[in-house]
Amino acid sequence: MLEAPGFALVLLDLVCLVLGSAFPFFILTPRHTPFKRGFFCSDESIRFPLREDTISYQLLGGVMVPSTLVVLVCGECLSVHMSRVANQPPGTRYLTCVYKAVGIYAFGPPSASSLTDVAKYSLGRLRPNFLVCKPLWEGIDCRPGSYVENFTCSGDPFQVDEARLSFFSGHASFAMYCMLFLVLYIQARLTSEWARLLRPTIQFFLVAAAVYVGLSRVSDYKHHWSDVLAGLLLGALVAVFTVLCVSGSFKQPVDAVVKQEEEETHASLQESPPNGINYGSTE
Repeated sequence: MLEAPGFALVLLDLVCLVLGSAFPFFILTPRHTPFKRGFFCSDESIRFPLREDTISYQLLGGVMVPSTLVVLVCGECLSVHMSRVANQPPGTRYLTCVYKAVGIYAFGPPSASSLTDVAKYSLGRLRPNFLVCKPLWEGIDCRPGSYVENFTCSGDPFQVDEARLSFFSGHASFAMYCMLFLVLYIQARLTSEWARLLRPTIQFFLVAAAVYVGLSRVSDYKHHWSDVLAGLLLGALVAVFTVLCVSGSFKQPVDAVVKQEEEETHASLQESPPNGINYGSTE
């Protein structure tokens, strides 16, 4: 059972996570729809066809979240096994460290999602496939170079709203957050000499995976390249902020016992041996 102070801290953590997840809904629920941005008749960047996602939200979350959690749980258990923590039963050590690592990781996605959704709904940038809205051209005075604001879409309402949510890429920000978080975690935990080349190799492929996710959004005509770049940068910033400011750069589960033993050893060296001869005495 959790003690009262511990339970209160866990409850506070949950409240913060819920607020982070719910923040965009509190802001956007009164409006429901993204900002209605117009378009230039000569804009070729919004005339691409509608395509299926190469990497869907379900696939992205279904692969990256479990993968990250497996690495964190295994990494923390191994770290605790190789460290020593004073005055804690083994089960509590593992549970505490795993909870902290997973809780820290869980802070990032709601934060990145909140910033992403607020930007999407506030700016209403048109996706490359925006013409899925099927404007009623007969009611539009579309001359070369003219900017059209007053028009009616005849397409599916859900697709029309989605077509206004280009900036920035949620796929890119989420993927970069997860992968860079793991990169920094591995940098802090995998410090053995034998891993001097293995570590950067793993880190390279993690970052490459995030970049690939972002590039797929451009090739699927779901985002402009600048949307993806902004999403990658946001995910990276949230990951760095989470690691530096929330986790304290993944400090080791600790060495309280090691320090305690060092102090006891130091003290014992200053005590008189049983035969009355002091350590270092020449008598």
